Amino acid sequence: MRTAVLRQVRRIEVERAAAPRPAAGEALVELRSVGLCGSDLAAFRGHHPFRSPPVVLGHEGAGRIVRAASDGGPAEGTRVAVLPLAACRHCERCESGLAHLCPHRRVPGAGLPGLLAAQVALPTETLIPLDGEVTYDEGALIEPAAVAWHTVRAAGVRHGSRVAVLGAGAVGALTAATARLHGASDVLVSDVREAALTLAGHLSGCRTRRVGDVGTEDLTGLADAFDAVVVASGHPTCLDEALTLCRPRGTVIVLPMFARPVTAALNPLVLKEIHVRGACLYTPDDFRAAARAVGARTLDVRPLTTAEAVPLDAAQDVFEAFDEGHDTVKYRLDPSR
Repeated sequence: MRTAVLRQVRRIEVERAAAPRPAAGEALVELRSVGLCGSDLAAFRGHHPFRSPPVVLGHEGAGRIVRAASDGGPAEGTRVAVLPLAACRHCERCESGLAHLCPHRRVPGAGLPGLLAAQVALPTETLIPLDGEVTYDEGALIEPAAVAWHTVRAAGVRHGSRVAVLGAGAVGALTAATARLHGASDVLVSDVREAALTLAGHLSGCRTRRVGDVGTEDLTGLADAFDAVVVASGHPTCLDEALTLCRPRGTVIVLPMFARPVTAALNPLVLKEIHVRGACLYTPDDFRAAARAVGARTLDVRPLTTAEAVPLDAAQDVFEAFDEGHDTVKYRLDPSR
């Protein structure tokens, strides 16, 4: 089979590899759509904290089971989304519902196979059947939707909440849409990219504001306006902006992993008693909740799937385009092609 391997920083090579042999409790999955996200780009640039060459990237995926596990799980032919997290299920964190923080967890590229491969062997508990009409491309977007779901829960968003999202990439746009689904009455998304803001507005019906360029607006007139502010961009000014926007005793949620230390003026945090926390991955319950919402299309991810997934041989070109900041919001590869 073919697999796309990050052989060195900024260099992807499509190679032949032996088809994987599933172990007990594993099924063989043919990948049909795999999305790329900021953490894949961080690994491509050599900045990821634990994924480094040589490694197969990709953790947002959907496909079809071509060999079912011998001891149960979804049947052969079942279309599935991949929950790219396998926890030990026995430690204190797992037993308290925090499997995503399990110290023994395995994720693609670190204990589990990366998904930019024609076939992968995966534990059956990581395979979530897709509902009826949901496409493989929609299925691959369940993973970033689960990030958004976990983020909105961590932020305490409820009916009537006012939410700002800094960054209109796929996760930022999905966070805005998920906040709406949880009852937020006012959602603002900011970014420097007009096309990304247009898509975010279409996806969630939120307000948008372009910032950061000469002639565009800043956010100072919105100080203290939001109950929750989500930092979904790695730009070094975002934490300062988030602390400005957040109301007294509000919540700031930080999503990205940063390539270098970030500094911020912390006086607003102290003077407004702001609660700042990170949001890491998602619990299995978050993932399944996001899968149900995508399946019912109450969280409609189809605006992010308008561009066709490209063949695996184009992996290097796709990563280079992503690296250069082209205005496509969600890149996807089809390892079966």
